[in-house]
Amino acid sequence: MVVLPPFSALIEAHGDALLTHARRLAGPEQAEDVLQDALLRALRAYPRLRHADHLRAWLYRITTNAAMDAHRARRREVPAADPAASITVDPEQLDGFEDLITGLPDGVRATLRLRFVDDLEYDVIAIRLDCSPEAARQRVSSALRTLRQRSPAR
Repeated sequence: MVVLPPFSALIEAHGDALLTHARRLAGPEQAEDVLQDALLRALRAYPRLRHADHLRAWLYRITTNAAMDAHRARRREVPAADPAASITVDPEQLDGFEDLITGLPDGVRATLRLRFVDDLEYDVIAIRLDCSPEAARQRVSSALRTLRQRSPAR
């Protein structure tokens, strides 16, 4: 049987850092909502965990996923004046996403935009990048890894 610390103790230990992470990913206006969503997801999944290793990293992953889901949801809510506008979204409306990827190489930024802004599946990303779907998935994974490595205070 797995012995997990009380969920409240876990949040007490990592809550402030998770809020900072949510602010970096979603912007200051959305950070608390993103964190609340992430903590609800974590609380639902907590009893099913198979081990107590890497709980901090697990919480960061859930917070990152919640932030990306929030970006996708906001993108879908943006009304399109014409069909072309639905393909690209004004970066100012992404609440911090562009700030997050600023300074990354052009190819890395483009890959992250295709996946998380345009919300494209890997098959479509592969066509846009002229590579296989597996290579597209790897490029997105590498881009996320680059973001995590350059992200301060983790």
